[in-house]
This record gives sequence, C-alpha cells and structure tokens, in this order.
Amino acid sequence: MFFKDVIGQQAIKDRLIQEVSEGRIPHAQLLCGSEGVGAFPLALAYARYISCSNPGQTDACGVCPSCVKYNKLVHPDLHFAFPIVKNAKRKRELCDDYIVEWRQLVLNNPYFNLNHWLNEIEAENSQAIIYAKESDEITKKLSLKSSEGGYKISIIWLPEKMHPVCANKLLKLLEEPPKKTVFLLVSEVPEMILPTILSRTQRINIRKIDEACIAETLQSRYGTLQADSLSIAHLANGNFIKALEAIHLNEENQLFFDLFVSLMRLSYQRKIREMKLWSDQVASMGREKQKNFLGYCQR
Repeated sequence: MFFKDVIGQQAIKDRLIQEVSEGRIPHAQLLCGSEGVGAFPLALAYARYISCSNPGQTDACGVCPSCVKYNKLVHPDLHFAFPIVKNAKRKRELCDDYIVEWRQLVLNNPYFNLNHWLNEIEAENSQAIIYAKESDEITKKLSLKSSEGGYKISIIWLPEKMHPVCANKLLKLLEEPPKKTVFLLVSEVPEMILPTILSRTQRINIRKIDEACIAETLQSRYGTLQADSLSIAHLANGNFIKALEAIHLNEENQLFFDLFVSLMRLSYQRKIREMKLWSDQVASMGREKQKNFLGYCQR
C-alpha cells in the first residue's frame, strides 16, 4: 500500500509525510475514522514510508529492500494486532496464528471492515476481540532489536476491541516505548477505547472521502461509467467500502434483499407460521451478520 493508492485524504497524507521528512515521528498515533474512509490504508502507507530506505517527496520508492518486503507484508519490523476468535482445536490463540489469512485479506483489498475479516477466518457466531495474551506478544516483539536497523512499527487495528487486561498491559509500553518504535492505532469507534490509552496517543481524525475522489477511483480502477460512478459515490456518503458493495452486489446483500422482501410479503399477508420460520432462519445467522442485516433494513 502506497500513499498514491489511498483514496483522497490528501491533507492527512501531507501531514504524515511532513512528520517523517522533519524527523518528528510521534511514537503513538491514533488514526480515527468511520468505516471505509481509509484509516487502515493510510496507516499501512505511512508505515511503508517510515521504513523506506529512499523515500520520495510524496511516496515510498517502491524498489528498496524494505518496500519489496512490504509488497507481501513480510517486513520483519512490521507487526499487526487485530481482533481474532480463539480456536482451541486448531490451536489459534494469537494474531500471528491468523497472519496468513490477514495478509491475504489486506493484500487483496485494504478497504475492508470487521465483517469481511470475520468471514475470512470463518468466525461464524463468535465475537472477535484482541485477547489479553496479545499484549505479551506485542511487548516481546518490540523489545527485540530492529532487524533492519530502522523503526519497529506495530499497527493495531480496532483497538476498541482490546480486552481490558490487554489494554492496561500496553499502557506503560505506549507511554515509554523502546527507541525507534512507532504505534499506529486504527480505530472506528475511539470513544470505546480506554481513556488512559487515548491520553497516550496523538489523535488524527480522518474525514469521509470526497465524492469526487470516490467517483474518479470507481472510473479508473473498476471501469464504472461516469454517471454511475457519481451516483454510487453520492450514495456511499464518503465510505469506499459501500461504494465497492454497490458495484459488486455480493451474496450477502442478495440474501438480505431476499429476506427483507420475504418479511414484507409475509407481514402483509399475516402468515404467522411462515413468519416464525423466517425468524428462526434469521436467528441462526451469526451476530455480526444479523447486525448487518438490521443496517440493511434501515437503509
């Protein structure tokens, strides 16, 4: 992920690049933005730029050894923490146990949400969190010497999902990190983060993407007609994930459409027995999918 791949957000890009060029990189930054505005892609592009051996005025070089490793997200000084679901049978208890799926999802499309990630790891009905044990892993990784002599960077996606024990264990590390260590916390709901965590980070608020930027991206990357791209960009309301869903009506949206139509018809016809069967079908879906369905119905 390069800065050039991040949709819109030019002011934030300029600010992050200036921090690096002036040698004043904050050790803990909190990138706050609603779903689909590009907070995570910004963090990833920023991390690449910090690690780049020969950064340009507007972006990383793309050819140095560091950038080559970033192309596959295998840089030894880049670490991720993200919500997961424990799986005792498959011995999956830490983020690194899911790193293959994580890299695949991020490389495929860095504009994703929690539901996309849960589908990727087949979480089903489980609630994903960043478990308490993860704090020990983060501390251990960042205590080691940098593999390439540069910055060690830890990107924590959705820190509001951290277990309280995990968050409290990271307080001291956030306040007094090892030399040349950078924390990038990417949050969609910062008010759910512990106040003690918030007070130890420098906050950057990321606004919704301009409609013109979304429309231009849809045309250049996905071949959408100009009229269609403008309409989709307006309906997306600054959320690029919504824009992508609009041009790629996936199976889940089709399921939601069919469920909604079925509910309306059964309600109008007052078919109580069939409505009970309908409710059983919805009750069998995972919690995150139910929440998405309610959001779909509201729209």
